[in-house]
Amino acid sequence: MNAKHTESRTRSCLGYFAGGFGILAVLFILIIGGYVILRGAGAFLIVADELEPAKAIVVLSGGDETRMQEALNLYKEGYAKNIILTETGQELGNLDVLHSFDMRIQLMNNGVPSGNILITDHIVGSTEDEAFAVKNLLTNRQFDSAIIVTDPYHTKRTAIIFRDVFADSNIKLIIWPVRGSWYNSRTWFLSPRGWQFTLLEYLKLAGYLLGI
Repeated sequence: MNAKHTESRTRSCLGYFAGGFGILAVLFILIIGGYVILRGAGAFLIVADELEPAKAIVVLSGGDETRMQEALNLYKEGYAKNIILTETGQELGNLDVLHSFDMRIQLMNNGVPSGNILITDHIVGSTEDEAFAVKNLLTNRQFDSAIIVTDPYHTKRTAIIFRDVFADSNIKLIIWPVRGSWYNSRTWFLSPRGWQFTLLEYLKLAGYLLGI
């Protein structure tokens, strides 16, 4: 009896151990799988073309001062002599967003000559508006290339929209994300801000592709 009872208890313990190990294995697979999917979702939004000298650096509106700072870094690194800002009007109520007037002053304060700072003609309200406005300016100035600077999460949609708008021109576009941005494909899902911007960007991308 004792031997049979001991054997039964051993089998029971082994069964519990195997069951617990199986649950841990499933959880591990789910965690790894979830990480891969979330990282992939973030990486899909990020486009970074190979950098090369261009006629101008374009700073897309919205975001914080990091877009302007990245453009300034590229300017100082010698990638272009001109910086283009998109006209956003005098909407200075949102202190978290730098507008064209603010950026122009800051660029000048950081050594960029006023003659090298160009602003598009029309007030823009979307990335598509910016693409048309930038195209008009580049065409009028006979610039044949430009580096488009924006936040990493915004580069996929920017690339699609700008290349659609510029499809009938010979102007070369280089899409470039802000280096050192808070948005990272490996960590975006660890903060509410990351979820907010990622989900919103996917909605905007879907809306553009669907023509909404």
